[in-house]
Amino acid sequence: MGLIRGLPKLRAEKDLVCHPRRHGKMVAASHIPVSQVMTSYPGELLHMDTVGPARVASVSGTWYVLVVVDDFSRFSWVLFMEFKDEAFGFVRDLVLRLRNESHKAMRAIHSDNGGEFRNSRFENFCRDIGLEHQFSSPYTPPQNGVVERKNRTLVEMARTMLDEHRTPRRFWAEAVNTACYIANRIFLRAFLGKTSQPSVKHLRAFGCRCFVLKKAGHLDKFESRCLDGIFLRYASSSRVFRVWILEAKQVVETCEVSFDETMPCTTPAFELSGDDEEGTPIFEDEEGVEPLHRLQLLLPPRYEPG
Repeated sequence: MGLIRGLPKLRAEKDLVCHPRRHGKMVAASHIPVSQVMTSYPGELLHMDTVGPARVASVSGTWYVLVVVDDFSRFSWVLFMEFKDEAFGFVRDLVLRLRNESHKAMRAIHSDNGGEFRNSRFENFCRDIGLEHQFSSPYTPPQNGVVERKNRTLVEMARTMLDEHRTPRRFWAEAVNTACYIANRIFLRAFLGKTSQPSVKHLRAFGCRCFVLKKAGHLDKFESRCLDGIFLRYASSSRVFRVWILEAKQVVETCEVSFDETMPCTTPAFELSGDDEEGTPIFEDEEGVEPLHRLQLLLPPRYEPG
């Protein structure tokens, strides 16, 4: 017996599609997380994406970062760009270098449909070397989820490191580079269960005060032997550190450096601006960003090819 009088009795029709309901309630399809390794060796498939523009230019004048992730190992590379169209040169050089270093062939690269990837230069390059270029469906970030998740991880790590010592946002590129460097040496992909056990004893707190030894050539006997600086990141080609010299306002690379990781840099030469408030988004497309404690980060596993 019905609870409401006067309603007609409706019979359920199998496979009936209600068009008004679809128009009013349709949502995006869910994407099931991948639970197994889909590639067989490092370098078989590379995922790539660009992040930016940043809210402020980096100290080197860049606005974008290109992130490339190896599908098998989750090893990552970052390149900082003034313009998006610089992505092709970096990807081309990286692909050629990996092909020379590996005994196994690279099969494909995967990206979204951004103009920096979908163009004649990429098309001609991939055709010439027999490389497949896979594209995500338009407006479907989950199909490029490997690198999208890496983007989030690197930006969250960078933002937290900048907030830790209240480092100005113009050093965002150095923070992202340091985040990538650390992730490549600490985390391994859960499915693989092994790592090359790299040494991490040289790792230092991003943004901490440090002291760079002056060259002994023209020092007065009673002159200070070091320069005050801020640790930014690790040099890519050798075991040296990149340091921002406060007095000279420039970046130097040196191995002659001493660190005070307990002391943030809050000197007049390192003043913060309105864009440097704690929790301020680094990139224009970050929405709803809240200040993060460094222990709240969700960091992905990784494996470093031996």
